[in-house]
Amino acid sequence: MMKKRKNIALFLSNLLLIISCHPKDKFEWNAAWSAPKFYGNGGPFVEFFYQGKSIAGASASIGADPGWGNTSGGYAGGEIFKPVPDSVFVKWICAIDGYRYEGGYKLPKDKMLNLFKNGRNSKGEKEKYSQIITGFAPGGNVIVWMSGQGSNKEIINFKAKNKGIWKESEEAEKIEKEILSSEKFINSEVNIYRYLHGVPYSVWEKGEKTYKYDIGFSSEENRDFYESVTALSKDGSYIFLNENQFIVPYKDWLSNHINAGVKEGKLPVHTTVQWISDDKKQWYEGEIVFPSDFQNTFETFYQKNKNVHIVYVMDKLNPSENYTFGTIWLQSSTSKERIMKFRLAKLNNETRKYDVSKYTLPKGFVVPKWEGRIPIQKPTDLEYWQEE
Repeated sequence: MMKKRKNIALFLSNLLLIISCHPKDKFEWNAAWSAPKFYGNGGPFVEFFYQGKSIAGASASIGADPGWGNTSGGYAGGEIFKPVPDSVFVKWICAIDGYRYEGGYKLPKDKMLNLFKNGRNSKGEKEKYSQIITGFAPGGNVIVWMSGQGSNKEIINFKAKNKGIWKESEEAEKIEKEILSSEKFINSEVNIYRYLHGVPYSVWEKGEKTYKYDIGFSSEENRDFYESVTALSKDGSYIFLNENQFIVPYKDWLSNHINAGVKEGKLPVHTTVQWISDDKKQWYEGEIVFPSDFQNTFETFYQKNKNVHIVYVMDKLNPSENYTFGTIWLQSSTSKERIMKFRLAKLNNETRKYDVSKYTLPKGFVVPKWEGRIPIQKPTDLEYWQEE
């Protein structure tokens, strides 16, 4: 009997130890940081506090641009189980302007506590939040999200203080100037994207609207092709709608027979499209810039239609050409509206290069005014296709 009582006591002791490792109103979460795609930053640093004590943080010695709301690698610190923070401190260097931003802000602790305890996803299922992400954007704009299994919940947005132009050593500034003025950087994907899209400061200040829609793909070809549409919104977010981008049979596209569901998402301003045959012998790719008035066009169509999709429809292939064409449509189950024609470049299987440019600009495209403090260099070898 004595041995049995000792075992019970030991069990209760261990149970109390386990409970003590999960203190009330403490949760298992990590700090992380983010930046818009193509609008990265330098030396990002974020630290979370509770009652004046540091409880978690994340930083990196170099910058990155993982996409707005996505996280990037770097140092993260803090206990496994932590209280909900009541304030945050941030600092970083903006890659667009070279300004150093810094500042703290009070967090809505009760709102965050409720999400940790009772958060639900769009399906009404319990959401387990495991990260608090801080996003650093041009203009000193900051957003804090709580991140769960598949979505981010915005908590607050604020502006950090501009601490002036970041000054490094003369040698470091000389190296940086040489890099930014080099032909390699001027014609890089980053510089071309900024040149074509500008710096949308206002979208980080005011936020970006979302709509219920999805992206589809169709083709006149009867053969099996792998297709991929990577979409970016104005604020530098990757757009993840249908996890397995659905194929619309060509006959269904013609008859507007589209029954696939829709999800909540931002609108694209730029998409990368890949279209590859199963044997990998026909590989097409393109970078497509959307018309500047696409949001207005979408909203007009959206108000009149339900079950709206952006559908990429490929023309029938001409094997002798080193490119192929397609058209982007807005489509519902009752109507469709043409947006623009685009071209995909064909990979040369011998040289492993594209013989024509992968870029498509919309009809009437005008390069946006550059608003960044550091002047942008116009790409010297940017070739593109544009509908007349």
